[in-house]
Amino acid sequence: MYRYVMGSGGGVSNLLLGSEELGSTGVGRWNQDLMNAVNSDQVNNPEGTEQTADQLDFQASKSAKIRQDVTLVAGTEYTFSVWARAASGTQPFRLRYYDNVGGSGGASAFTASATWSPTTGRYSFTFTAANSGTFTMMIQNAADAVSRRIYFWGAMLNVGATAADYIKTTFIGPSSPATPLMEFGDNFAGVTAYYSLRRFTIGEDTNAIRVRRSSDDTEQDIGFDANGDLDTTALTTFVNASYTNYQSDFSSTGQDDLEETNGTGAIDQSVGGVDEAYLFTNTATGSCYPQVRNLLDVGQTTRIQLDYYIPSGQDCDMVILRGGSVEYTRGTTVGSWASIDITATVDRDDLFLFLGDGGSLSLGSTGNELYLKNIVITQTTADGAVTTFYDQTGNGNNATNSTESEQPLVVSGGTLVEENSKAAIDYDGTDDHFDVSGISAFDPFYVSLVAKFDTTGHALGTTLNTDTLRLRLDTQFRTKIANSDVDFTVASTTGVHSLITWRKDAANNNDLAVNGVDSTTVVQSGNLDLDFIGRSSSNYFNGKMQELIIFNSDQGSNRTGMETNINDHFDIYS
Repeated sequence: MYRYVMGSGGGVSNLLLGSEELGSTGVGRWNQDLMNAVNSDQVNNPEGTEQTADQLDFQASKSAKIRQDVTLVAGTEYTFSVWARAASGTQPFRLRYYDNVGGSGGASAFTASATWSPTTGRYSFTFTAANSGTFTMMIQNAADAVSRRIYFWGAMLNVGATAADYIKTTFIGPSSPATPLMEFGDNFAGVTAYYSLRRFTIGEDTNAIRVRRSSDDTEQDIGFDANGDLDTTALTTFVNASYTNYQSDFSSTGQDDLEETNGTGAIDQSVGGVDEAYLFTNTATGSCYPQVRNLLDVGQTTRIQLDYYIPSGQDCDMVILRGGSVEYTRGTTVGSWASIDITATVDRDDLFLFLGDGGSLSLGSTGNELYLKNIVITQTTADGAVTTFYDQTGNGNNATNSTESEQPLVVSGGTLVEENSKAAIDYDGTDDHFDVSGISAFDPFYVSLVAKFDTTGHALGTTLNTDTLRLRLDTQFRTKIANSDVDFTVASTTGVHSLITWRKDAANNNDLAVNGVDSTTVVQSGNLDLDFIGRSSSNYFNGKMQELIIFNSDQGSNRTGMETNINDHFDIYS
């Protein structure tokens, strides 16, 4: 049952305001995202005595919703409820929350029938707040992204494990216009594919990319931070996790896993009061060394630790640690055990331990000895290669590449790849790209790309030259559809952070805009068919990419709003 109570009653409060004023928008009220309409007082409430239930017409987007912010307390249990009635038949919807620090939850599927009463048609879910602060409570379209009409009444959020007796609330004081959400998907419906290093919509549990770290080839999904940007803290923490490339075991049950040149190796040796050491003895003159072979990640910061012992009275008076052309350090203690502990950027996947004579890498006699123990090589940075660029719309058009050498980087040498202080994906212009399926035969279409071309090249493309989409930068921007090049007379240069918008309408008019500057219109028929991101046939993109949005419709009427939304986030041009 329910009762009308202004504010609270019986020790229970409704934390939502305007529980029957779902169309009232503004700060502190219900705000709308991708709603066709919210009309007040359209049908009788569940008791049937008053026409106070509101009509919500959702656009064809799973992000269509109304929302209100409330302040909740960590560890407290809350129940979110509302009455719902389908305009006809049955209609699905969701009740969800977002905690504004990256967490979301709620009921993924309710089904409203065409009738309700005080005891039927009330839907609720219970959750425990994971943190204290602002939570966004949402009455949201179903995940199938179909446009639909549902009537709602009596929104309530109360403390406790069940929906309490309904308490009516109103708004106090005037409202002011709400600030639109920065998230693209909360403002624009009908997106076919959305590849971006920023969040598509609040309240949906999605990831931006899947990343492979070069140290051990482990992969992990990376999502977003509280601001909707790529969670670069989680990304760099994962990629730069310490990884032990090599750890020696020279005990009697271990093995000599060093590779010897101009010498012999023996394990489980004793010298200077220390047991279970490795002994290298040179058997020829010249360069003599043991080495750790093929285990270091070139270009990465690596910690090298070892203990060494050089007997007195021989030509060898030091151990010299080298990579390829780089000397990392020298150990010059003679006649007692000593330790080396350094951090270096390695230039080769081998570690050489030369027996040195006064700094020379060449010995003039045989029989010199070098003892080693406790060798540990730990990689502390890595490359983060993107294996999957997720389509955040839920349409399943993920862009992938399982070939390691062809995966572009989002972390290089332990450092986040950035463009204009925001994360970016770096393509090498040689073979880096993603494969895409499911994006074909679109006519008309709309494409938005945020990228910087380091050289001329192909950002998008296909295997074939017919009915294709190909976007590249030559002396000007050029596309190809229906095997015909389309050149756009808009200024373009390499090395410029750019927002590129390409649209084709039903009359075959092609328009291109770069950083808000329009091209001339070119008439050319053909479909959009996309096979690759970062490649067209055997030509590859060299540069950085942050966002690619594709519609299977002409979005010319929304272009200004979309470009403003994108530019506000990436700060590309003034």
